[in-house]
Amino acid sequence: MIRAIGQNDVLEAILLMKQSTEQHSYKSIEYNESVWISYFCSLVDKQANKDPNALVIGYYDNSLKGFLSAATYINYYNNKPIMDVKDCIVDYHSKRSNPNIIKALFDYMIEHTKKHGGKHWRADSVQQEDDALRYAKFLEKRYKGNIQISVRGCIE
Repeated sequence: MIRAIGQNDVLEAILLMKQSTEQHSYKSIEYNESVWISYFCSLVDKQANKDPNALVIGYYDNSLKGFLSAATYINYYNNKPIMDVKDCIVDYHSKRSNPNIIKALFDYMIEHTKKHGGKHWRADSVQQEDDALRYAKFLEKRYKGNIQISVRGCIE
């Protein structure tokens, strides 16, 4: 079941994110738990205040099995809004059901975006190349998306 993550639901999401960061190497990302929690809670607050530009949803099956957070930004090439998926995190102990969880979360996000007049979304990944490519190919196939490549550099 998909439902909004409310102000009293954030701990489960924080713990699932912590589990994810401990199980996976987020290449070239210096993860700061405090910064992430602050941003995540800001999205939850915006959603609680009925801001359609923020979305934080969870997939529940007795407990939280996955969540998606997203926020709108304006594309500077054409001045159109894009719903930007910030996180799509799943419980890696549930590998067999994860594609269905991701599908349900994205279906909900797309319907939310349509409902509020949006027509575009984007999602990238900070995971290792193999995991990131599997995620991108899944989204490309399921939603007829276009895979684009990005590069993140570190200046020494």
